[in-house]
Amino acid sequence: MSVNLINIYQILQSRYPHMSGWPDGQWPVSGKFESDLLEIVVGAVLAQNTRWSNVEMALQGLVKEELVDTTSIDSCSAEKLERAIRSSGFYRQKAIYLKKVIRLILDCPDFCQKIGREKLLATKGIGPETADTILLYACHRPFFVVDAYTRRIFFRYGLLREKANYLEIQELFQTHLPLDITLYQKFHALVVEHAKQSCRKTPICVNCALKDQCRYGLREVPVSLND
Repeated sequence: MSVNLINIYQILQSRYPHMSGWPDGQWPVSGKFESDLLEIVVGAVLAQNTRWSNVEMALQGLVKEELVDTTSIDSCSAEKLERAIRSSGFYRQKAIYLKKVIRLILDCPDFCQKIGREKLLATKGIGPETADTILLYACHRPFFVVDAYTRRIFFRYGLLREKANYLEIQELFQTHLPLDITLYQKFHALVVEHAKQSCRKTPICVNCALKDQCRYGLREVPVSLND
């Protein structure tokens, strides 16, 4: 199958014209943190394995506890941080991850200009998706974010093999799209929205904007992904 991601992007953009540059609306959401960078980094860590509504509650918890700057998060007790972010799930692990990434920011004053992807990935609790979310949304650097929705949609569509790894999927997008940060952000938002509206775990193909091109929609391939 030929790769025309711009065509897919345009179809999804037409179907979901309200989507901007973040899958669940505007980001940062509170504007009450020391910087947009900090809120986005914190949000990216809290978003692991949970719904965004839970992240919003955790961000509100941080505001309530006055943990809205790097110094306060770095110096607070584990118990206080865990209490603030409890709604995000896996809060004990995430409290550890937050401490690690905050220390990274404190140790690197020009964080967005100097931080490397490898350095982020070497930080406890920061995997490829979280690292690229930070780089794309907080630092405005061109790394396409791959998540479970991306894998699901584009495997069904026919552009991915089922066992494709993160870097293979990312390379597909970064090779076949212009190097455009805003495009990357909007495409990621559209992918998330489409997965929620149509390409669910049990897909609703009748309303799918891509059904006339999708191999699964045309019943050419089975769905075997569990995500």
